[in-house]
Amino acid sequence: MIDVIPRHNSPSGPLGQRKPLGVVGGMGSLATAKFLEVLARKSRVERDQDHIPFVALSLPSISDRSQAISIGSDAPLRQILERAYWLEKAGCGAIAIPCNTAHLWVSEIEQALSVKLINMVEITRQAIHDLRGSEIHNIRSIALGTSASMHQPLYVRPSENGFGNDLSHALKDIQRETVEIIADVKSGKIKDARTHLAHVVKSVRSFDPDIIILACSELSAVSGDLVDDNDIIDPINILADACVEWWTTEGQSRSNYRPTS
Repeated sequence: MIDVIPRHNSPSGPLGQRKPLGVVGGMGSLATAKFLEVLARKSRVERDQDHIPFVALSLPSISDRSQAISIGSDAPLRQILERAYWLEKAGCGAIAIPCNTAHLWVSEIEQALSVKLINMVEITRQAIHDLRGSEIHNIRSIALGTSASMHQPLYVRPSENGFGNDLSHALKDIQRETVEIIADVKSGKIKDARTHLAHVVKSVRSFDPDIIILACSELSAVSGDLVDDNDIIDPINILADACVEWWTTEGQSRSNYRPTS
């Protein structure tokens, strides 16, 4: 007969372990799966037991973020917070949201949570600074993403980088093509999306940017070998790195902790 594990309240995470990472997923489902794959690869451990524990809540009924922002609705924010609160109650010690557009509400999300939000926009900006040795506003960068994230830029406006009128005229077509790629990913047309993304990146490179930011996790999901190029910035990769750093740092803090008598 199997002994039943007794129920008890614990200041630690589920089953008395260190508090795991919480992942608000479903925006979209393939993008969430891509993030979890990258997280596992970046853990670089030899045993199952040493991987970063996480609780991923992928309920894809969250309203379309880009559409909501275009009409001034905060419905996705409320739905994201419902999921984040559930993860808090489940014992998670930090929250990651592998969706760029959701970070247009990042201030509200951070203020509402009682645990750390690993802010993908903030850490991406910092990673660009560390990589290029300059603030993002001083770097010629172009971000590809949803209509909302291109109209209300998460990272930087192209005009701030001094591209001039040529890019301004082309941005409408670039945005339309990028939105089509995102739709193809969400509907499972992966081969078409990957081919189309390569074409858009080639077009964007004609404006000679220093970096191209994949500012939508659907683009990250089909980026393939593009992410190995020196001019491509993938926030999903950077978010996974930050989650690994959080887990490592949090573990070191616990090992150094000595309770007072």
